[in-house]
Amino acid sequence: MEELTAALTRLEAPFRTLVDDSEWAHASMEGLVLDVGRWWTADAETRLSPQVTFSDAFSEAPRHKGGVYVEGYLWVDGHPVAGAWCGVEDRIVYGPRADAYLGVPLSPHFCRRVQQRNGTAAVLMSKHPKLLPLLRDGLPRGAVLPGGRPGPRSVPA
Repeated sequence: MEELTAALTRLEAPFRTLVDDSEWAHASMEGLVLDVGRWWTADAETRLSPQVTFSDAFSEAPRHKGGVYVEGYLWVDGHPVAGAWCGVEDRIVYGPRADAYLGVPLSPHFCRRVQQRNGTAAVLMSKHPKLLPLLRDGLPRGAVLPGGRPGPRSVPA
């Protein structure tokens, strides 16, 4: 977990200086995940796959009681990787194989709105230019669902 936090902090650093004097909520998507993201755990019951697409994880969430779609960063082979998974409470029920998971549980309504507007399966991790307002203003009310355990810089969403 510490390695993933450190790597995301390094990736965010060049952007942090640009927004420190502004009123932006987050410096980058890495910063947004550090601020709002939650830790998730894979266990023996997790269906792990070498690679899970954003659309697969999104379609998997409603198949589980209490299932949520999560986007964030994984720690894989010593590197942070953008990804998505399906979680229940603080457990991953379906997702890619990784050593650590830090992500934001997103509401289906928010996801569909962003996916339709941007034409991407990924919601936060698409790095689409239309996501800049989310960095400036923060995630809208109702976008973040409960789940996971508090992240490294958890702040109310």
